[in-house]
Amino acid sequence: MALTADPAPATGAMQATTVEVHTGPATDPLAWLAVAPVDDEAWFWEVPDDDTSWVGLGSAAVVDATGVGRFVDAAEMATDLWNALDVTAPEGAPLPRLAAGFAFDDDLPQAAAAWQPFGAGRLVLPAVQVLRHAGRTWVTRIDDQDRPTPLHNAPTPGRAEFLDPAAHTDPDAREHYRQLVRLALAAIGRGDLTKAVPCRSIDVGHRPDTAPLLAALRDTYPACATLAVRPARTGTTFLGATPERLAAVHSGHLHTAALAGSAPRHADPAIDAALGQGLLTSPKERAEHAVVVEAVDRALDGLGVADRHPRDPALLPLHGIQHLHTPIDAELPEGVGLLDLVGALHPTPAVAGHPGGQAADLRAAHEGMERGWFASPVGWMDASGDGEFRVALRTGLVHDAGTTLYAGAGVVAGSDPDRELAETDVKLRTLLGLVLATPPSGADPRETGATP
Repeated sequence: MALTADPAPATGAMQATTVEVHTGPATDPLAWLAVAPVDDEAWFWEVPDDDTSWVGLGSAAVVDATGVGRFVDAAEMATDLWNALDVTAPEGAPLPRLAAGFAFDDDLPQAAAAWQPFGAGRLVLPAVQVLRHAGRTWVTRIDDQDRPTPLHNAPTPGRAEFLDPAAHTDPDAREHYRQLVRLALAAIGRGDLTKAVPCRSIDVGHRPDTAPLLAALRDTYPACATLAVRPARTGTTFLGATPERLAAVHSGHLHTAALAGSAPRHADPAIDAALGQGLLTSPKERAEHAVVVEAVDRALDGLGVADRHPRDPALLPLHGIQHLHTPIDAELPEGVGLLDLVGALHPTPAVAGHPGGQAADLRAAHEGMERGWFASPVGWMDASGDGEFRVALRTGLVHDAGTTLYAGAGVVAGSDPDRELAETDVKLRTLLGLVLATPPSGADPRETGATP
């Protein structure tokens, strides 16, 4: 574990000052991101259906955590950072936030070159934070640090045409994924696994401008968490719009969910309803979903958390795809914090398979790609213990050579290689069209107008 921009450990070593912004473009956190220096650390989080949007720019402190103890280390350092922060704010203002994200695996291999700036775990106290919630916007500055204030509204979201991921993948890569499914089915048939989640990626030679793409994502997927992470001075951004909540805590109450089992959507309401009913009644999809529910129950029980949830899943309809969804809630016992929950729940069988060890061995031997932060916990927390982490699905990595998009599908007994490949195509489409429809990056965002 390493800490940079190191604050002194004493309480009050850093000063946070919060003010409210009432009108204009500065009430939209995405407008701040659009005019931020291009080499600045940046974190973005928005769930339109929750009426919440947040951006963190720059860094007053950065913690890098790696290894099997990374969640524990991050939790301890988060406490130290809160103890080192003295907050001045009007009554009713939100607390400052820490942003955090983790790689899929405990350690990030050197071979994962594009992911190196992110590390295996990253905890950041942004220097400037802008939070909009319930119609009010607050700006927090650490030690009087500042960033350009937007003079213009956030970019207008564009619209994407339907694009087939098969047109951006060579046939050998598609056959490789089918073979991954066959290998998983063979392991399941031998009794080595109950579920596997083989993943794939596609590369497109287009580097979209981040702010317009995020505008399109939040507009297209209002029920999802639109997120972005850009480590400082890297030019690399991880972003997407994920439907899957790993853990959210509010006033000591936990909200999590099992999300597994998928079907496409259709413009015809009758066909769409039939697809949803088929998902609800499919033995294969229900079995895949049940594995995840049971694993969440076990993980929470290991922390002494007694959860509750419906017996049967419901449909979660999203743009272009629908899932089986079981909401899970609990009251947290004393001493169990958000990062404890994240560490216990990640990775769920929805993204890692079950049992985890055998599934990981299969993935390491045959998947042929580095997951990096794909399907990993990304989120935020504040000093009260509140916060939320999502599983970073429907995501992509924007890098020097273009954009890499990621998707996976759950494989259980009865899965079909062609159907699982088609499911990954459905998931890849959530970003592919929007990425290619977004203008390329390169222009200095400050040209859109800002005050220093």
